[in-house]
Amino acid sequence: MDSKIYIILPNRKKIDTKILNQRKIKESLIVVDIGTSSVKTSFFDLRGNILPQFSISIPHSIISKNDGTSEQDAEFLRSVVEESIDLVLEKSEGYVENIIGVGFDSMASTLLGINKYGNPITPIYTYADTRSNSQVYKIKQDLNQKTLHQETGAAQHTSYIPSKIMWIKENNNNYKDIDKFVDFSTFVYSNWFENKNFKASYSISSWSGLLDRNKLQWHSDLIQYLGISEDKLPVLRPYEDYEKGLNKKYSKRWSKLTNTPFFLSIGDGMAASVGSGCSNRKKIAVTVGSTAAIRILVDSKVEEVPKGLWCYRLLHNYTLLGGSFSEGGNLINWAYNNLKLPKLENLSNELFKLKPGTHGISVLPFLLGERALGWSNNSKGIISGLKYSNTSIEILQSFLESISYRLFLVYQMLESFIDDDSEVIASGGAIKNLPWWIQTTSDVLGKEINISKDNQDTGKGVAILILKALGKIIKFEDIDTEIEEKYYPNEKNHKIHQEFIGSHLKLYEKMKNN
Repeated sequence: MDSKIYIILPNRKKIDTKILNQRKIKESLIVVDIGTSSVKTSFFDLRGNILPQFSISIPHSIISKNDGTSEQDAEFLRSVVEESIDLVLEKSEGYVENIIGVGFDSMASTLLGINKYGNPITPIYTYADTRSNSQVYKIKQDLNQKTLHQETGAAQHTSYIPSKIMWIKENNNNYKDIDKFVDFSTFVYSNWFENKNFKASYSISSWSGLLDRNKLQWHSDLIQYLGISEDKLPVLRPYEDYEKGLNKKYSKRWSKLTNTPFFLSIGDGMAASVGSGCSNRKKIAVTVGSTAAIRILVDSKVEEVPKGLWCYRLLHNYTLLGGSFSEGGNLINWAYNNLKLPKLENLSNELFKLKPGTHGISVLPFLLGERALGWSNNSKGIISGLKYSNTSIEILQSFLESISYRLFLVYQMLESFIDDDSEVIASGGAIKNLPWWIQTTSDVLGKEINISKDNQDTGKGVAILILKALGKIIKFEDIDTEIEEKYYPNEKNHKIHQEFIGSHLKLYEKMKNN
């Protein structure tokens, strides 16, 4: 791999007037949010509020190719994470006295191989890498899918790592030199300490598809089938298990953090749920950023995982249940790259001018393959009913509506786990920045949707988890979540969308049968 790393960074010389007027903060937290399109590193106070004047966001992009490649250079992304910490420490110098904890969340289901020195010898493979399709098929042929789904909480699919390990073994000449398989957050975290052991939280490991969710151990039958041993994988620990004592290199670089506890990374979906206030059966989290998901957090073990859903663990007594899609706000980016659309600031207004159902288009939005509910490795995006008279914005409308339909289908499967007086809380930049999409999703679900006031729900979720681990709060609900706006369903539109969901399902069945 190319050892030269180039990062475009914000201008350090620009002075933020908010910082100049900032009073000293006695205690605070640092949260690193490692996403698919950027790394956001922020300070939070002990009430879970972001301190935006000391925050930074550095964009990066995933390398995608037509053959199913979805990867990133591990050393490059590590340098982005570390530079983001440099920048927030620099911005806060003289204004923040004590940093009492550092926490992380990460895009889930990442995988890379490292050698015995801890250096990467593969790129980071993301959840969207589909090159292990044939390996998924082999696992399905050789092992009991239903049993694996109940025991791991994950379907056999290219977004999880069992098939990826098989693919690497068959396609990477350096396979024999791989000492460990780790997720990206574990790789970057483990390089910073004198005590260099590779630990991963139950949360981030749940997203691997290799964790036995009942025993909170690596799944013995799966790792035996893959031909690896437990010592090839990180040590499993609760996220509360922190590391202190930066090594010499990083003590010099981050002297203020030398003896600060660094908590283990958690899955970004778990963080987003907690940060948006969805920490019990009364609240349903809908998150639409680059991708989309709908989920609930329950304070007990789920005995039987419904087919099509995933089930991830946090500690011994919390379970995240839901479904997610590889598409979300990235469909807007795709549309802007390929269709003639109005300026982004006018997009919501233009969409509001359109009535649901009048375009006559049915869409399966699987441009990056299907996750919930069918988990098909062969699904592709399909547009049906497209006419010469259809406009580019109607095509986008039909794509975004289809995501709302997929959310509804997962919501139906979650209903038996949800309290009767439940509410939906939406978060994520893609949906919050497009009011039309919020209203449409409210109409489709037939439920009121509350919009979280926080712009960094995921980071806030990590801050809440750190505060609980440090004993600063007793339960997640001790930190308030403010609602800035409510959207109410239109009953007439709800009925129209129900008809279109029927058309959506018929198109889906046609695709499956072919």
